[in-house]
Amino acid sequence: MDFPFRLCYTVRMKNMHRDNSDVRQHYTIHKNSAESFRAKLLYAGELKNSLNWTEQKHSHTFLEIVFVKSGTGTLFTSDGQFPVHTGDVLVYNPGIEHSESAAKGEELALYFCGIDCLNIKDLPKNSILAPGACPVIDTGDLRGEFEQYFCLLIRETQNKPDYYDEISASLVKIIVNLILRLLARSDRDYFKTNDSYLSARKYIDEHFDQLGCIEDVCKTMFISRYYLSHLFKEYSGISPIRYIISKRIEKAKTLLAGSSLSVQEIALRSGYGEVGSFIKIFKKFVNLTPGEYRKKYRA
Repeated sequence: MDFPFRLCYTVRMKNMHRDNSDVRQHYTIHKNSAESFRAKLLYAGELKNSLNWTEQKHSHTFLEIVFVKSGTGTLFTSDGQFPVHTGDVLVYNPGIEHSESAAKGEELALYFCGIDCLNIKDLPKNSILAPGACPVIDTGDLRGEFEQYFCLLIRETQNKPDYYDEISASLVKIIVNLILRLLARSDRDYFKTNDSYLSARKYIDEHFDQLGCIEDVCKTMFISRYYLSHLFKEYSGISPIRYIISKRIEKAKTLLAGSSLSVQEIALRSGYGEVGSFIKIFKKFVNLTPGEYRKKYRA
C-alpha cells in the first residue's frame, strides 16, 4: 500500500524550493475560473465631478465598462431606467444604447474604458453580460479594488510611462475578471470545475488510506493516468499522488495528536504498509518525525 514517492518528490521540488512550516507557507496558483481570454484596450478616460451632467444616448460595437467613482444618477437604456450610485459598475455590451445623467443638483464622477477583441464562452463577442441582464452591478466589498485598478489604468494611459501598454492591458483583464467574480457570486455556473476531477477527488477523499497505487483511481474512474494528472494539475495545482499523500499525512497528524495509537498502527491506518516508509515520508513533508510531532502537538 506504499506509493512510489520518488515521483512525488520530483514534482514537489519543481513547484516549491522549500517545505512549508508553521511560520512559512507557500500558496500555489491553480485553475479556478471558467474563462481564459484576451482583451484589447481601446481607450480609458475619466469624467471629473460634473454638476447636472448628462449625455446623449449612443451605442458601441465594442464593450464599455463604467465605474461610478462618486455621485448618484440614472442610466437610460432601451430596456428602461436604472438608478446608479457610488461604487456601481455599468456594463454596456455592443449595440446597447445608453446614456448617463447625474441626479438633479448633484455631481457625478466616472471612470470608463472601451474594450475590443473580448471573447467569453457562450456569449457574443465583446460581451460580459448575458442578453437582457441588468447593466448595473453593485461592486459591494470589491469597490476599493475597482477604484484602485481604474485609477491605475487612467494614470498609465494618461502619462504613458515605459511599458504602459502592457500594464494597461493587464489592468483591463483584472477589471473584467473582477466583474466575472461578482457575477459568479450569484451564479456558481461561472466556475465549471470538470466533473471527472470532482469525482476522482471525491473517490480519493473516501479511499486514500486504502489505495495501492494511482492506477486504482484510474481504473475506478475509467480514465488514463495522464488525464488524471492533467485534471489535478489544472484544478488543484498538484499531482494526484501529491494529493493522496497530503490526505494521508493529515490523517496521521490527527491520530498522532489525538490518540495513543502506536506509530506502526497509525502508519497502517493512514495507508502505509511499511512503518519505515511512513516515518520517512512524514519527516519529509512535516519536517518532524511522527514521534517529534506527537510530542509537540499532543493535546
